[in-house]
Amino acid sequence: MRETENTDPIASLRAELLRDLPDDIKRVRNAYRRAAQQAALLRDAKDFNAHQAACKTALGHLDGLIKLLRWASEGQGASAEDAGDAPDASATDLITTARKALADIDAA
Repeated sequence: MRETENTDPIASLRAELLRDLPDDIKRVRNAYRRAAQQAALLRDAKDFNAHQAACKTALGHLDGLIKLLRWASEGQGASAEDAGDAPDASATDLITTARKALADIDAA
């Protein structure tokens, strides 16, 4: 039997996610930051509301990637925050801060 046939598919998936997700999370985080900065340029309320909805969706995507990374890190001897290339608390803090800012805008 070949080695690939003996490999646990879940273990292979976890290893692939652990390899790829940190860079994916960084790209999504940077894209969100660029998009969020564009809000200052929007003057039309309709455009701003559409932009705000897009930012909320991006935060959900980022949150999902972080949860997936945490799942992939289970049993690896470290949590996602402790992994060397994994996003540290700053990614989670970014989500929390951005959600609070969006909630404050909604409340205004």
